[in-house]
Amino acid sequence: MSNMISLRRSLLALALSTCATLASAATTLHIELNTVSFGTSGWIDLQFNPAPLAPAAATADLRNFVGFGDSATALWQEASGSLASGVHMSTANGPSSLFHEVSFSGGKVGFDVTIDSVAGNGGTAFSLALLDSQGNALGVGQGGYSLLTMDWTPAATAGASGTLATSNYNANLVNVTAVPEPSSWLMLGAGVALLGLVRRRKSAA
Repeated sequence: MSNMISLRRSLLALALSTCATLASAATTLHIELNTVSFGTSGWIDLQFNPAPLAPAAATADLRNFVGFGDSATALWQEASGSLASGVHMSTANGPSSLFHEVSFSGGKVGFDVTIDSVAGNGGTAFSLALLDSQGNALGVGQGGYSLLTMDWTPAATAGASGTLATSNYNANLVNVTAVPEPSSWLMLGAGVALLGLVRRRKSAA
């Protein structure tokens, strides 16, 4: 009986530690913008800049786009890829930006972003703004322009997790949520399944 209790406690600890990992170690975020009050179409301005005092190469990978329009009209600077395969931004040669048409008629515009860099390098800043078809900033954000900024600080040593500090200047318009890594979901699912198995065995006994 004591062995069964010990096993259940161990499994519970595994599930709880996995949940903590989901909350603290994720560097991928899902960004969703509420566009129901903005008419039909406009533009999104994404800026990825190295820290001014410690510039270093970092990357921002974007995928799972919602509400993005015709890429033929987009303005790219140090960015590559496509909406279908994912957009890659890099600060290897300085600031990187993407100015892309978006549709407001669906009620939301969104994407996932993963920011990363080599351990020990300088930090970076990722920012987002929405504009109407005339180029006027939508929503009241920092300095009347940026709605969201994310400051990335890489880990000091290889193998450790960096930190991503998010500043949301319009929570009614911008929603930011963590996207757990697939391996974290698998660990959490395995822990919950094992707890369920122990519970069924206890009920059968």
